[in-house]
Amino acid sequence: MHPTQKPIALIEHLIEISSKENDIVLDCFAGSGTVGRAALNLNRKYLLIEKEQKYIDLINERLS
Repeated sequence: MHPTQKPIALIEHLIEISSKENDIVLDCFAGSGTVGRAALNLNRKYLLIEKEQKYIDLINERLS
């Protein structure tokens, strides 16, 4: 979906070891929204920042 997309299992592991449930996870370069999807999977809130409209549309579809 994105040229530099990371595996969700890797992102989930990083979120698990660096935060607690209900924490807010920040991704300043959201791309395809993997961090948002992983945060939801792990009961975290998320704040995503992306400037490219095509990726914003992709994120909205992926997280809805």
